[in-house]
Amino acid sequence: MRVHVEPERPNPRKLQPAVDALKRGQVIVYPTDTGYAFGCALSSVKGITAIRKLKGLDEKSHKPLTMIVTELSEVGRYGVMSNSHFRLIRRLLPGPYTLILKASADVPRSMYNRHHEVGIRMPDHPICSLLVGELGEPLLTGSVTPYDDGVPELEEPEAYEQQYAREVAVLVDAGPLWPDPSTVLRFVDGEVELVRQGKGEFNP
Repeated sequence: MRVHVEPERPNPRKLQPAVDALKRGQVIVYPTDTGYAFGCALSSVKGITAIRKLKGLDEKSHKPLTMIVTELSEVGRYGVMSNSHFRLIRRLLPGPYTLILKASADVPRSMYNRHHEVGIRMPDHPICSLLVGELGEPLLTGSVTPYDDGVPELEEPEAYEQQYAREVAVLVDAGPLWPDPSTVLRFVDGEVELVRQGKGEFNP
């Protein structure tokens, strides 16, 4: 199922089929500030397993899965950080950043990597905010475009609808998007490591 949404001023009613699918534990494709992404509810074991399969990530992968939140307090709830790290994070968010943090006890085991880390995003994007708000919990997210496979191509929702017809319940169509990966920062042992320079500026 494909639903068309205005990217800058999304109508919550048009997003309802996607929210309903998320509440059933299903996977959706939706637009973010860095391109289209797979998404499921954080509480959906079935959805997390499906996205791992779609992304080609087993539970022994060094890459953690990433969630989207809408409040800074939720970053602190799901990730472990020092006061100095929190001050930096507060300056960066909301924005096109993925923060790799030690996972708290509130993170499902199926989310984190072998180092007990989890990715957290808080994008400045109205569709992401509406989906998380209506769902009532964080949204597990994973980019549809594999950024490590060379130059990304324009993302066409129509193509995704056909390609992922069996795996995805709802596709939220906000028009074609050029994927632009987030900047990935890893917070470990009091240090901040720039894992990937992306859309967000970062000057250590």
